[in-house]
Amino acid sequence: MTDYEIEMALQDSQESFPLETRPVNLSYWNTGSEYQSGVRRILKYDTAQDLFDYHYYLPDGTEKPIALKFGFSEADCQKLRIDPLTQSTIAISSVIAFLSRQNMSVGIIRPAYFTVEVCCKDFKVPYTIFDDYEEDINEKFDAQRLLDSGCQAFWFTSPINSMSIYFKDHVIKEIQKILDAGKVVIFDESLCMNGMELARKFGMQENLIYIYSPHKTLGLQGIKFSATVVHQKFYDEIDDIQDYYGGSLNYSCQQGASHFITKNFDDCLAFYKDYYQKNLKIVREVIQKYNFAHVSSEIAGHYAMIFLDWPIDDEVFVNSMKDLMKKSGYFVFPGIMQDFDTSKRFCFRINLLLNHRDIEKGLNVILEYLKNESEA
Repeated sequence: MTDYEIEMALQDSQESFPLETRPVNLSYWNTGSEYQSGVRRILKYDTAQDLFDYHYYLPDGTEKPIALKFGFSEADCQKLRIDPLTQSTIAISSVIAFLSRQNMSVGIIRPAYFTVEVCCKDFKVPYTIFDDYEEDINEKFDAQRLLDSGCQAFWFTSPINSMSIYFKDHVIKEIQKILDAGKVVIFDESLCMNGMELARKFGMQENLIYIYSPHKTLGLQGIKFSATVVHQKFYDEIDDIQDYYGGSLNYSCQQGASHFITKNFDDCLAFYKDYYQKNLKIVREVIQKYNFAHVSSEIAGHYAMIFLDWPIDDEVFVNSMKDLMKKSGYFVFPGIMQDFDTSKRFCFRINLLLNHRDIEKGLNVILEYLKNESEA
């Protein structure tokens, strides 16, 4: 089964239940009601709207403060430009369109957001998948293997897609070797927690392209904006492409950009950290009861990937989750939907911004069910 077929099969099954008893998907991307209530009590932003004019650029006077908050230095700010868009998916497609115009092939370091590979196919960008680093990139990553591939550009996702794991010094040094070899490097940091940006390590080098969407991490989709940060030598072409594929900004993007550089964003971020860490503690306590399930010790964010000691066939898993929906009211999506190879070792994602009780009860139910299924 393809990841789309899996998603549709599980979604159709979930939606067959009445709304008031609909099963909870622990892998889902939206946040829980408890988290949303907490953020609502804190969130303050300018709600005034310009309902008429087109907007293509960041609000006046915000580009440099935004760049500094991403972690760029004062000197970097003289070399970079920020191109704002409504969302990171458009930024991804625009950057790949840029690679297509440059006749570049790209190496995609998995796991990556699903849009990347699809856009490469659609824009006829030749690509190579590097999928050896799903769990242990910080220990095993080797730049030479990428350089030997002949690709002109390389796509990294930070934090690691759906794992909330950030690169350590070893990976930073290896990526710098790629840049020193004259290759283009793209950092998709759409889900990066503010304060953890790779801009703080690499700065604005000529062949670096960054993608950010700081409110996305906090689950604030209504006022999020995306930012493609590039060296000024690439800006005109990137801006031209994004005009074609992105168009004008929703005014909510202007609100989000202005909010990002306020203390209130920092207050929301502090609540976010406290909330996901409480749920991560619950996850670790549950995992301890099941010796076949594992979660990384390096998580810094609201997605946690749970790995099992055995593979599970996709179709078997879908049928198991349909059964579990009926019996318990909980289910998860398989890791294949986050670009993981589940044929070797099965995994599934947990959203740590869901309600605390759903995390504790749901994960216990799912692991107990999978344990019993494996022993049957």
